[in-house]
Amino acid sequence: MKTSKLKKIIYGIGISLFFSQGFLNIACSDWTDIEAKDYYEPPTQGYENNLKDYFNSPHKIMFGWFGNWAGKGGSSMQYALCGLPDSTDFVSLWLCWGNLTVEQQADLKDFQAKGSRAVLCWRAGDIGDNLTPGGNDDAVKEAFWGFDPKDEQSCIEAAKKYALAIVDTCNKYNIDGFDYDIEDWGTLMNSGMPSVPNAFMKTLREEFDKTGKMLVADIPGGERDISHSSVERVILPDATIALDHMLRKFSNIIDKLLVYPDAMIANMNKTGGLIFSQNLLIALVTKGVLREDAYKWVQRNAMARWLQGADFKTNVEADPDIKKYLTDEEVEHCFDPKPMLRHVDEIFARLGL
Repeated sequence: MKTSKLKKIIYGIGISLFFSQGFLNIACSDWTDIEAKDYYEPPTQGYENNLKDYFNSPHKIMFGWFGNWAGKGGSSMQYALCGLPDSTDFVSLWLCWGNLTVEQQADLKDFQAKGSRAVLCWRAGDIGDNLTPGGNDDAVKEAFWGFDPKDEQSCIEAAKKYALAIVDTCNKYNIDGFDYDIEDWGTLMNSGMPSVPNAFMKTLREEFDKTGKMLVADIPGGERDISHSSVERVILPDATIALDHMLRKFSNIIDKLLVYPDAMIANMNKTGGLIFSQNLLIALVTKGVLREDAYKWVQRNAMARWLQGADFKTNVEADPDIKKYLTDEEVEHCFDPKPMLRHVDEIFARLGL
């Protein structure tokens, strides 16, 4: 009897668990099912403004080479420019010579909208490398670009055409310039005809200047590592970005500058004439006084102003050592601010003001 009763209890528990499991599966299906959810939040206007200010301010240039570029639309942002940090200044699109896909063009547009830039990049030892229809065979390149490797003038003209083809590619796809990786020697990079690479680089620079595009050159050295290459690649954009920032800031200062002559004179007089101590020192030295003695005489009168509040000019006029060398008129001239302004008109003239 006991065994039968135990079996009934176990059987009852089993039935209860079975129905409880079914109830739980039905009741919890709404929150246990896997659902796709997009957690992406678009950047705020404040973030975009901060990013723009960052790019316009002096800062260390962040750049790199980007290979296997596929653009947006794939399953991974690993091969998209927009997968890079927003603080990236520019990237060199390694082994990209145009013919951008729709996905690449969309990726490039969004990448540039953040303030970043992208440039084409490849090695080119010969004229026409990577842009010659029909391939990179020597005979094909010579025929297409119309040059004889032994004729310097024809090589110069072909190098210019090659440069213009690169410029046209950049303009067609709105690419920000060209990174020339100089590692190979040939009909373009020819030590026997330096006029050929000179013509190539000059043409690129002149054409890129018209649209504000970048020209980067990877110049090989005796020992080469990333520390050398980084300086070579960023010195021009780093310097011009800093200069642009300084000019914009200073232009804003000058544009909103308010000048109060009376307040300026009052501020000058607060020093009790100490600002003219340099003029006095030079005048004494010009008269033949040893600089050490002149410095001592000027300093003791200046310290009387700092420590006792005495008028610097009055003390100087009464100093017996100084009076031996300077007349009252010469002392008066030392305290005249007009000589400090004698080059103002010339400076403004240089600036076209």
